[in-house]
Amino acid sequence: MGLFSLLSVGTRGLQAAQLGMDISGQNISNADVEGYSRKRLNMAADYRPDGTYGQMGFGVEVINIDRLRNAFFDQQIQQQNQQVGYYTAIDEAYQNLESIFTEPTETGLNEYLNQFFDSWQNLANNPADPSARTMVKTNGEILTGVFHNLATQISDYKQSRNNEIIQRVNKVNELTKEIFNLNKEIAAVEISSQNANDSRDKRDKLLKDLSQIIDIDTIENELGQITVTTGGSIIVSPAYQQDIETTTSTYTAADGSTVTDIGMRFFDSKRTYVPNNGELKGLLDARDVVLPEYQAKLDTLANALVATINEAHVRGYSLNGVSGIEFFDATSTGASDISLSAAVLSNVQNIAAASGGQILVAPTQTITLTYGTPGSLGNTNINQNSVIVMAGSATLVENTDYQIDYRTGAIQMLHAGYNGTPLTVNYRYTAGNSQGVGSNANAIAIAQLREQLTMDNDILGNPTASFSEFYASFIGRLGLDRNEATSNLDSRNHLVAQYEAQQDSVAGVSLDEEMAEIIKFQHIYQASARLITTTSEMLDILLNM
Repeated sequence: MGLFSLLSVGTRGLQAAQLGMDISGQNISNADVEGYSRKRLNMAADYRPDGTYGQMGFGVEVINIDRLRNAFFDQQIQQQNQQVGYYTAIDEAYQNLESIFTEPTETGLNEYLNQFFDSWQNLANNPADPSARTMVKTNGEILTGVFHNLATQISDYKQSRNNEIIQRVNKVNELTKEIFNLNKEIAAVEISSQNANDSRDKRDKLLKDLSQIIDIDTIENELGQITVTTGGSIIVSPAYQQDIETTTSTYTAADGSTVTDIGMRFFDSKRTYVPNNGELKGLLDARDVVLPEYQAKLDTLANALVATINEAHVRGYSLNGVSGIEFFDATSTGASDISLSAAVLSNVQNIAAASGGQILVAPTQTITLTYGTPGSLGNTNINQNSVIVMAGSATLVENTDYQIDYRTGAIQMLHAGYNGTPLTVNYRYTAGNSQGVGSNANAIAIAQLREQLTMDNDILGNPTASFSEFYASFIGRLGLDRNEATSNLDSRNHLVAQYEAQQDSVAGVSLDEEMAEIIKFQHIYQASARLITTTSEMLDILLNM
């Protein structure tokens, strides 16, 4: 090896040491950057063939710059991240439900349910007192208002999941576009057998973010480009990126309100997309499973309250001696539209505190009436809203075609159009007589419904829970569901943290190690420079001889 070869060896040493210093500096400056993988300079001894000595060293050769990262840990993090995203959305739904029901507090539904039954007990002490009757009506209105508020909050939160779904879909499309662009960057670099380390770091970070929103599968080709699939369709490939788009559907709920649901489909194929995991799956399950379940439980309680209170109330007598009056509006469909009956809202004297008799169904009868001449249904104390009058196949309308005195059973046609027409009449009535304004037996009976088993029928059809017990049961179930979701979320977060710690042990930057690398490359640089200086001096001696 000649002196000029020594200059080349020294120069290559300088270049390698400088590159090593650059890499260590890059590692140090990105030590706290999420997703950054530390880089390592791969070098090998270079050589040339020599006729005398076989192979002679020709300095150092820089092979490439490699990033230190374990692909297995990345895959495990992505898989667990899908579960983290799912349980984050589910846990949030249960947490918000707990905030909506606010139990146990003085503003919870159970407190107003107790106040409602307390007012009936108070009415029993003085059934003719207008203020006691007003308190029953007021507490009934407050109770229905609480039902409305709970139903509205659940419905509003359910609809807010639609906005979250739209935001997550937009984020998915944003991430897949960036991944597609990075695919092109990586291929442009690695087609020449180099490593696109920083682009790969960025892509791995994007894949981690994407996996928290939806379930994904990835496969990499020989140029380092990946194909990402979800729901059986490709959303990113080396030459292709497909958006997910949202769809809107509306329907009318049982209470007459309009409900809007957001769905998803693939932009190109228009095939419906239903994620199997991730935040989007959690948002869909929260909207379509979790929230409707507790909304249905609240509706069940409201409907049971309406049916049970009305069943007792129609048996009793009002302050005017009229029976068959409903306390709640029987046409309500659940918590969102439960309300007091028009009769109770219009006059507290219609609250049936007095003892009543037995509700009986009158046999179907056929009568003919003449306009202006009252007829009789044959019974007194007709139950309101129970009368059905038909002329042939046509159902007549009360207060339009006919009028009934529910107390006496008198019926009268309001116009001559049905003179002599056979009318078929069905109705219910209360057998027995009112015990007078001082009677409180029906108020006591309704107050006692607080403790009676009226809900949650067993397989034999026997009720097993009171109103409060049923409500306490599903509030307790809510707490258990929340604890389960929180536990699942915590365990998945713990697994992700473990895999990230293992990945950091491989890809994380150690400042102590990098400082040692800097010192090493500093000495290499100094020694290489010294080699060049010495060789230059030797050349000067040789040339001046």
